[in-house]
Amino acid sequence: MIKLAVKKHLLGACVLALAAAASPASAQPFPNKPVKLIVPYPAGAPVDNFARGLGEALTGLWGQPVIVDNRPGANEIIAASFVAKAPADGYTLLVGSDAAFTHNAFLYSKMPYDADKDLAPITRAVHFNMVLISRGDLKTPTLKDFVALMKKEGGKHSYGSAGSGGTTHQAIESLKQEAGFNMVHVPYKGIAPAIQDMLGGNIDAMVAGASAAIPHLPSGKVKILAIAGSKRAKALPDVPTFAESGYPNVMANLYLALAGPAGTPPAIANKITADVQKVLKSKDFLDRFVDPYGYEPIGDTPQQFEAFLKKDKDVSGKRIRALGIKLD
Repeated sequence: MIKLAVKKHLLGACVLALAAAASPASAQPFPNKPVKLIVPYPAGAPVDNFARGLGEALTGLWGQPVIVDNRPGANEIIAASFVAKAPADGYTLLVGSDAAFTHNAFLYSKMPYDADKDLAPITRAVHFNMVLISRGDLKTPTLKDFVALMKKEGGKHSYGSAGSGGTTHQAIESLKQEAGFNMVHVPYKGIAPAIQDMLGGNIDAMVAGASAAIPHLPSGKVKILAIAGSKRAKALPDVPTFAESGYPNVMANLYLALAGPAGTPPAIANKITADVQKVLKSKDFLDRFVDPYGYEPIGDTPQQFEAFLKKDKDVSGKRIRALGIKLD
Protein backbone atom coordinates (compact mmCIF):
# COMPACT_ATOMS: atom_id res chain seq x y z
CA MET A 1 0.00 0.00 0.00
CA ILE A 2 2.84 2.35 0.86
CA LYS A 3 4.51 1.62 -2.48
CA LEU A 4 1.20 2.25 -4.28
CA ALA A 5 0.76 5.58 -2.45
CA VAL A 6 4.30 6.61 -3.33
CA LYS A 7 3.68 5.72 -6.97
CA LYS A 8 0.46 7.79 -7.00
CA HIS A 9 2.28 10.72 -5.40
CA LEU A 10 5.10 10.52 -7.95
CA LEU A 11 2.59 10.23 -10.82
CA GLY A 12 0.72 13.30 -9.56
CA ALA A 13 3.96 15.25 -9.27
CA CYS A 14 4.90 14.31 -12.84
CA VAL A 15 1.49 15.42 -14.15
CA LEU A 16 1.87 18.78 -12.40
CA ALA A 17 5.39 19.21 -13.76
CA LEU A 18 4.28 18.39 -17.29
CA ALA A 19 1.35 20.81 -17.02
CA ALA A 20 3.68 23.57 -15.87
CA ALA A 21 6.10 22.85 -18.70
CA ALA A 22 3.28 22.84 -21.24
CA SER A 23 1.76 26.05 -19.92
CA PRO A 24 2.10 28.85 -22.52
CA ALA A 25 4.42 31.79 -22.39
CA SER A 26 1.49 33.80 -21.08
CA ALA A 27 2.57 32.59 -17.64
CA GLN A 28 5.71 34.68 -18.17
CA PRO A 29 5.59 38.44 -17.70
CA PHE A 30 5.01 40.56 -20.81
CA PRO A 31 7.12 41.09 -22.83
CA ASN A 32 9.43 38.09 -22.98
CA LYS A 33 10.50 38.56 -26.62
CA PRO A 34 10.97 41.47 -29.08
CA VAL A 35 8.00 43.77 -29.76
CA LYS A 36 7.32 45.32 -33.17
CA LEU A 37 5.98 48.84 -33.67
CA ILE A 38 4.37 48.98 -37.10
CA VAL A 39 4.75 52.52 -38.47
CA PRO A 40 2.67 53.59 -41.51
CA TYR A 41 5.28 56.06 -42.79
CA PRO A 42 8.86 55.88 -44.11
CA ALA A 43 11.96 56.23 -41.97
CA GLY A 44 12.78 59.87 -41.27
CA ALA A 45 9.19 61.11 -41.12
CA PRO A 46 7.84 62.85 -37.97
CA VAL A 47 5.75 59.79 -37.02
CA ASP A 48 8.78 57.53 -37.49
CA ASN A 49 10.93 59.85 -35.39
CA PHE A 50 8.44 59.70 -32.50
CA ALA A 51 7.99 55.93 -32.80
CA ARG A 52 11.75 55.33 -32.67
CA GLY A 53 12.04 57.47 -29.56
CA LEU A 54 9.17 55.59 -27.95
CA GLY A 55 10.69 52.25 -28.96
CA GLU A 56 14.02 53.23 -27.45
CA ALA A 57 12.36 54.21 -24.16
CA LEU A 58 10.23 51.05 -23.98
CA THR A 59 13.29 48.90 -24.72
CA GLY A 60 14.86 50.39 -21.60
CA LEU A 61 11.77 49.67 -19.50
CA TRP A 62 11.10 46.17 -20.82
CA GLY A 63 14.58 44.78 -21.31
CA GLN A 64 13.43 43.50 -24.70
CA PRO A 65 14.10 45.02 -28.13
CA VAL A 66 11.29 47.20 -29.49
CA ILE A 67 11.73 47.24 -33.25
CA VAL A 68 10.26 49.82 -35.64
CA ASP A 69 8.88 48.20 -38.79
CA ASN A 70 8.03 50.80 -41.48
CA ARG A 71 5.10 49.81 -43.71
CA PRO A 72 4.11 53.01 -45.54
CA GLY A 73 1.41 53.62 -48.09
CA ALA A 74 -2.33 53.74 -48.76
CA ASN A 75 -3.05 56.31 -46.03
CA GLU A 76 -1.97 53.90 -43.25
CA ILE A 77 -4.11 51.03 -44.61
CA ILE A 78 -1.12 48.76 -45.30
CA ALA A 79 0.20 49.07 -41.75
CA ALA A 80 -3.22 48.85 -40.07
CA SER A 81 -4.21 45.78 -42.10
CA PHE A 82 -0.96 44.06 -41.16
CA VAL A 83 -1.59 44.64 -37.46
CA ALA A 84 -5.26 43.61 -37.72
CA LYS A 85 -4.16 40.18 -39.02
CA ALA A 86 -1.34 39.66 -36.50
CA PRO A 87 -1.59 37.43 -33.40
CA ALA A 88 -3.40 39.23 -30.57
CA ASP A 89 -0.56 38.85 -28.09
CA GLY A 90 0.79 42.40 -27.73
CA TYR A 91 3.95 41.78 -29.75
CA THR A 92 2.73 43.57 -32.90
CA LEU A 93 1.49 47.11 -32.31
CA LEU A 94 0.31 49.84 -34.66
CA VAL A 95 1.61 53.36 -34.16
CA GLY A 96 -1.10 55.06 -36.20
CA SER A 97 -2.98 58.31 -36.51
CA ASP A 98 -6.60 59.27 -37.03
CA ALA A 99 -6.23 58.10 -40.64
CA ALA A 100 -6.03 54.46 -39.55
CA PHE A 101 -8.60 54.68 -36.77
CA THR A 102 -11.36 56.89 -38.19
CA HIS A 103 -10.68 58.72 -41.46
CA ASN A 104 -10.26 55.83 -43.87
CA ALA A 105 -13.75 54.54 -43.21
CA PHE A 106 -15.07 57.77 -44.78
CA LEU A 107 -12.47 58.04 -47.54
CA TYR A 108 -12.85 54.56 -49.00
CA SER A 109 -15.97 52.59 -49.90
CA LYS A 110 -14.20 49.27 -49.35
CA MET A 111 -11.62 48.60 -46.66
CA PRO A 112 -9.47 45.52 -45.97
CA TYR A 113 -9.96 46.02 -42.22
CA ASP A 114 -12.60 47.43 -39.89
CA ALA A 115 -10.96 49.65 -37.27
CA ASP A 116 -13.86 49.15 -34.85
CA LYS A 117 -13.81 45.36 -35.08
CA ASP A 118 -10.23 44.45 -36.02
CA LEU A 119 -8.13 46.74 -33.83
CA ALA A 120 -7.90 46.98 -30.03
CA PRO A 121 -7.34 50.58 -28.80
CA ILE A 122 -4.46 50.77 -26.32
CA THR A 123 -3.46 54.40 -25.80
CA ARG A 124 -3.44 57.78 -27.50
CA ALA A 125 0.14 58.82 -26.90
CA VAL A 126 0.51 62.37 -28.24
CA HIS A 127 -1.37 65.13 -30.01
CA PHE A 128 0.43 66.78 -32.95
CA ASN A 129 -0.27 70.42 -33.71
CA MET A 130 1.07 70.52 -37.26
CA VAL A 131 2.67 73.46 -39.04
CA LEU A 132 2.39 75.04 -42.49
CA ILE A 133 5.80 74.84 -44.16
CA SER A 134 6.74 76.75 -47.29
CA ARG A 135 9.82 77.01 -49.46
CA GLY A 136 12.30 79.49 -48.09
CA ASP A 137 12.62 81.39 -51.36
CA LEU A 138 8.87 81.95 -51.67
CA LYS A 139 8.29 85.65 -51.02
CA THR A 140 5.64 85.04 -48.36
CA PRO A 141 6.92 85.89 -44.87
CA THR A 142 3.48 85.44 -43.29
CA LEU A 143 0.45 83.23 -43.83
CA LYS A 144 -1.55 86.21 -45.12
CA ASP A 145 1.16 86.86 -47.72
CA PHE A 146 1.05 83.18 -48.69
CA VAL A 147 -2.72 83.26 -49.12
CA ALA A 148 -2.51 86.49 -51.16
CA LEU A 149 0.03 84.89 -53.52
CA MET A 150 -2.05 81.73 -53.93
CA LYS A 151 -5.14 83.77 -54.73
CA LYS A 152 -3.19 85.43 -57.56
CA GLU A 153 -1.36 82.42 -58.98
CA GLY A 154 -2.25 79.29 -57.00
CA GLY A 155 -2.55 77.22 -60.18
CA LYS A 156 1.20 77.64 -60.70
CA HIS A 157 2.05 76.32 -57.23
CA SER A 158 1.85 72.89 -55.62
CA TYR A 159 1.66 71.46 -52.14
CA GLY A 160 2.71 68.05 -50.91
CA SER A 161 1.08 65.67 -48.47
CA ALA A 162 1.89 62.37 -46.81
CA GLY A 163 -0.79 60.77 -48.98
CA SER A 164 -4.19 61.48 -50.49
CA GLY A 165 -6.94 61.82 -47.90
CA GLY A 166 -4.66 61.93 -44.88
CA THR A 167 -4.54 64.68 -42.28
CA THR A 168 -1.76 66.53 -44.09
CA HIS A 169 -3.94 66.59 -47.22
CA GLN A 170 -7.09 67.57 -45.32
CA ALA A 171 -5.23 70.40 -43.55
CA ILE A 172 -4.35 72.34 -46.69
CA GLU A 173 -7.73 71.56 -48.22
CA SER A 174 -9.36 73.17 -45.16
CA LEU A 175 -7.08 76.23 -45.54
CA LYS A 176 -7.90 76.45 -49.27
CA GLN A 177 -11.60 76.25 -48.46
CA GLU A 178 -11.48 78.90 -45.74
CA ALA A 179 -9.14 81.32 -47.55
CA GLY A 180 -10.54 80.78 -51.04
CA PHE A 181 -7.58 79.80 -53.23
CA ASN A 182 -6.40 76.85 -55.28
CA MET A 183 -3.16 74.84 -55.48
CA VAL A 184 -2.04 71.61 -57.14
CA HIS A 185 -1.91 68.61 -54.77
CA VAL A 186 1.06 66.23 -55.00
CA PRO A 187 0.63 63.18 -52.73
CA TYR A 188 3.67 61.27 -51.43
CA LYS A 189 4.19 58.07 -49.46
CA GLY A 190 4.96 59.95 -46.28
CA ILE A 191 6.35 63.32 -45.26
CA ALA A 192 10.05 62.40 -45.60
CA PRO A 193 10.00 62.26 -49.43
CA ALA A 194 7.77 65.34 -49.54
CA ILE A 195 10.21 67.46 -47.54
CA GLN A 196 13.06 66.27 -49.75
CA ASP A 197 11.16 67.44 -52.82
CA MET A 198 10.52 70.79 -51.14
CA LEU A 199 14.24 71.16 -50.43
CA GLY A 200 14.81 70.43 -54.11
CA GLY A 201 12.36 73.17 -55.09
CA ASN A 202 9.74 70.82 -56.56
CA ILE A 203 6.81 71.74 -54.28
CA ASP A 204 5.97 75.02 -52.57
CA ALA A 205 4.17 74.12 -49.35
CA MET A 206 3.02 71.34 -47.06
CA VAL A 207 1.52 70.73 -43.64
CA ALA A 208 3.42 68.37 -41.36
CA GLY A 209 4.78 67.87 -37.88
CA ALA A 210 7.31 70.56 -37.00
CA SER A 211 10.10 67.98 -36.84
CA ALA A 212 9.98 67.79 -40.65
CA ALA A 213 10.99 71.45 -40.94
CA ILE A 214 13.07 72.31 -37.88
CA PRO A 215 16.35 70.72 -39.05
CA HIS A 216 16.20 72.78 -42.25
CA LEU A 217 15.28 76.16 -40.78
CA PRO A 218 18.89 77.33 -40.24
CA SER A 219 19.66 76.83 -43.94
CA GLY A 220 16.73 79.07 -44.93
CA LYS A 221 15.49 76.48 -47.41
CA VAL A 222 12.14 76.24 -45.63
CA LYS A 223 10.13 78.40 -43.26
CA ILE A 224 7.19 77.80 -40.93
CA LEU A 225 4.25 80.16 -41.44
CA ALA A 226 1.69 78.95 -38.88
CA ILE A 227 0.94 76.24 -36.34
CA ALA A 228 -2.33 74.57 -35.37
CA GLY A 229 -3.71 74.64 -31.84
CA SER A 230 -4.98 77.26 -29.45
CA LYS A 231 -1.56 78.65 -28.50
CA ARG A 232 1.95 78.99 -29.86
CA ALA A 233 4.42 76.17 -29.30
CA LYS A 234 7.13 76.73 -26.69
CA ALA A 235 9.74 75.58 -29.18
CA LEU A 236 8.42 77.95 -31.89
CA PRO A 237 7.48 81.13 -30.02
CA ASP A 238 7.68 83.32 -33.14
CA VAL A 239 5.29 81.17 -35.18
CA PRO A 240 1.66 82.35 -34.90
CA THR A 241 -1.29 79.99 -34.80
CA PHE A 242 -3.62 79.69 -37.78
CA ALA A 243 -6.27 81.46 -35.67
CA GLU A 244 -3.93 84.39 -34.93
CA SER A 245 -3.28 84.67 -38.65
CA GLY A 246 -6.98 84.95 -39.40
CA TYR A 247 -7.88 81.34 -40.25
CA PRO A 248 -9.39 79.78 -37.12
CA ASN A 249 -11.16 76.91 -38.90
CA VAL A 250 -8.06 75.23 -40.33
CA MET A 251 -7.83 71.65 -39.06
CA ALA A 252 -4.13 70.78 -38.96
CA ASN A 253 -3.67 68.39 -36.09
CA LEU A 254 -3.56 64.67 -35.51
CA TYR A 255 -2.88 62.21 -32.74
CA LEU A 256 -0.56 59.23 -32.61
CA ALA A 257 -1.88 56.16 -30.86
CA LEU A 258 -1.02 52.54 -30.17
CA ALA A 259 -3.36 49.68 -30.99
CA GLY A 260 -3.09 45.93 -31.23
CA PRO A 261 -5.13 43.30 -33.03
CA ALA A 262 -8.67 42.74 -31.72
CA GLY A 263 -8.59 40.28 -28.86
CA THR A 264 -5.38 41.61 -27.30
CA PRO A 265 -5.67 40.60 -23.61
CA PRO A 266 -6.71 43.56 -21.41
CA ALA A 267 -3.86 42.84 -18.99
CA ILE A 268 -1.32 43.27 -21.79
CA ALA A 269 -3.04 46.41 -23.15
CA ASN A 270 -3.03 47.91 -19.65
CA LYS A 271 0.65 47.01 -19.16
CA ILE A 272 1.60 48.72 -22.44
CA THR A 273 -0.48 51.78 -21.53
CA ALA A 274 1.07 52.07 -18.07
CA ASP A 275 4.58 51.92 -19.51
CA VAL A 276 3.82 54.43 -22.29
CA GLN A 277 2.48 56.74 -19.57
CA LYS A 278 5.80 56.36 -17.73
CA VAL A 279 7.68 57.29 -20.90
CA LEU A 280 5.47 60.36 -21.42
CA LYS A 281 6.45 61.57 -17.95
CA SER A 282 10.18 61.19 -18.62
CA LYS A 283 11.91 64.58 -18.91
CA ASP A 284 14.54 63.14 -21.21
CA PHE A 285 11.90 61.75 -23.59
CA LEU A 286 9.83 64.95 -23.53
CA ASP A 287 12.94 67.07 -24.15
CA ARG A 288 13.99 64.97 -27.15
CA PHE A 289 10.79 63.83 -28.84
CA VAL A 290 7.84 65.94 -27.70
CA ASP A 291 8.49 69.51 -26.56
CA PRO A 292 10.82 70.62 -29.40
CA TYR A 293 8.09 69.93 -31.95
CA GLY A 294 5.06 71.38 -30.19
CA TYR A 295 3.49 67.99 -29.45
CA GLU A 296 1.27 67.43 -26.42
CA PRO A 297 1.50 64.21 -24.37
CA ILE A 298 -1.79 62.40 -23.64
CA GLY A 299 -1.42 58.82 -22.41
CA ASP A 300 -5.07 57.68 -22.55
CA THR A 301 -6.17 54.41 -20.99
CA PRO A 302 -7.69 51.88 -23.43
CA GLN A 303 -11.16 52.81 -22.17
CA GLN A 304 -10.53 56.54 -22.61
CA PHE A 305 -9.12 56.00 -26.08
CA GLU A 306 -12.12 53.91 -27.11
CA ALA A 307 -14.53 56.59 -25.86
CA PHE A 308 -12.54 59.26 -27.74
CA LEU A 309 -12.74 57.24 -30.97
CA LYS A 310 -16.53 57.11 -30.82
CA LYS A 311 -16.74 60.91 -30.66
CA ASP A 312 -13.95 61.48 -33.18
CA LYS A 313 -15.62 59.23 -35.75
CA ASP A 314 -18.62 61.55 -35.87
CA VAL A 315 -16.49 64.72 -36.05
CA SER A 316 -14.14 63.30 -38.69
CA GLY A 317 -16.98 62.05 -40.87
CA LYS A 318 -18.61 65.47 -40.97
CA ARG A 319 -15.30 67.21 -41.76
CA ILE A 320 -14.31 64.83 -44.57
CA ARG A 321 -17.74 65.06 -46.18
CA ALA A 322 -17.56 68.88 -45.98
CA LEU A 323 -14.17 68.87 -47.72
CA GLY A 324 -15.53 66.58 -50.42
CA ILE A 325 -12.59 64.15 -50.31
CA LYS A 326 -13.18 60.61 -51.57
CA LEU A 327 -10.44 58.23 -52.66
CA ASP A 328 -12.31 55.57 -54.61
